[in-house]
Amino acid sequence: MSQVTRREFFARTAAMGAAAGLAGFGGYHVHAAEPLVKGTPNADRLGWRVGFSAYSFRALTLFETLDKIADTGLRYAELFAWQKLSPKNPDAQPGPALSTALRADLKKKASDLGIQMIACYTGLDKPDDAKAFFEFAAEMGFEAIVSEPAGTMLDTVEKLADQYKVDLALHNHPKPSHYWNPETGLAALQGRSGRMGFCCDTGHWCRCELEPAEVLKKVGPRVKTFHMKDLDAFGVPDAQDVVWGQGKGRIAEILAEVKRQGIKPYFGIEWERTADSEPSLHAQSVAFFEKKAGELAAG
Repeated sequence: MSQVTRREFFARTAAMGAAAGLAGFGGYHVHAAEPLVKGTPNADRLGWRVGFSAYSFRALTLFETLDKIADTGLRYAELFAWQKLSPKNPDAQPGPALSTALRADLKKKASDLGIQMIACYTGLDKPDDAKAFFEFAAEMGFEAIVSEPAGTMLDTVEKLADQYKVDLALHNHPKPSHYWNPETGLAALQGRSGRMGFCCDTGHWCRCELEPAEVLKKVGPRVKTFHMKDLDAFGVPDAQDVVWGQGKGRIAEILAEVKRQGIKPYFGIEWERTADSEPSLHAQSVAFFEKKAGELAAG
């Protein structure tokens, strides 16, 4: 996810300026007759779930994003808290301020599409705001909140994670962000609840010249989720997304290390190159993921 966009969000808590004209027929969406991905049995055997970070479709509303995910054939989503909710309710966002009625609408939308909302990315900057978001996450059935809280907030976040039974997945942005170096996150989480772990942004590791498999050897027991990316270059800050398995993002090595450790995380496709993209593009990534999962399961 773009660090600039997140910083803008945390500074202003403002909605993204994204394509409001995508509402079409009041948000009505005609789904493909057949999803592009027809199950991930090999990943299922390993206890792995694969879906999307909604940020991959940030030019769309959340409802439209869920439609895209369903068209791909995947059944999991990680939300982000400043996405417009729907063409009908473009001023609403998935967070504590969302009304009871719109929360129900969001749950129904996801349920009708067979999509589980796994997590949501947000800021956890103040105790009261953090409490409100954990309450929201628990009520919506999220397993985790993805965030980058300051060290001074970690005691509060730990208590909330245990209280509401919602994990923290500590995310890494590239240099010079606070948690770019995994050692910083490890030190911050040392001795804390098992609900405190990592959202591993593999693309940002690669941009920082960190070998993902080596990082996973250090953080593995606390891995909760992934923002999985393949990139066209390693060690290049502005490296761009490519389909999984076609670049230098060490996807095969990552999966091998996850299998070696017996981790059963959520893998979220996160595509930054464009603010919208066709499901067929991501179906290629899932095909590579499923192929490697099959090889690992057989081994």
